[in-house]
Amino acid sequence: MRPFRRWLSKQAIPLLIIAGAIALAVTMVNVSATRPLSTLELVLWQVVSLLLGLYGSYRFGKNAARDSARDVIRPHARSAVRSLLGLRDSLRALSHRIEDYQDEEADYRLDVIQAIVEEQMPVSDSAIEDWRDITPEDVAEIIRWWENEEERREYDDES
Repeated sequence: MRPFRRWLSKQAIPLLIIAGAIALAVTMVNVSATRPLSTLELVLWQVVSLLLGLYGSYRFGKNAARDSARDVIRPHARSAVRSLLGLRDSLRALSHRIEDYQDEEADYRLDVIQAIVEEQMPVSDSAIEDWRDITPEDVAEIIRWWENEEERREYDDES
């Protein structure tokens, strides 16, 4: 029932506008059945009814197209976020390994490599945030799943 309510809340205004256009057309037919309408009245009724119908259809179509685009992009977003999380974790592990090597020997080249690696970590975080702008629920779900998997891996490593 919840997806229907979400859909209805997004489509309520366009549906009301379209219903208003239909009600206006029905009213026009009822009034014209009781008395003859002038040309001006006919034109005004039809123009208002047409404009309401067009605007309601535009809003309804715009919302439907946005929802369809999200449905198409959702699997790609989930896959991309998983890849970005894996990349971020790999960069973090590489950074820790470089720090370990720096403790063992002083080499300026390790400092350069460390700087490059640390520069890339915010890029992956930024890309994840970009995907969050498009499909926030899916990104949050994938991050929760990733963190649970990470906790399991740590637990397995300790065992």
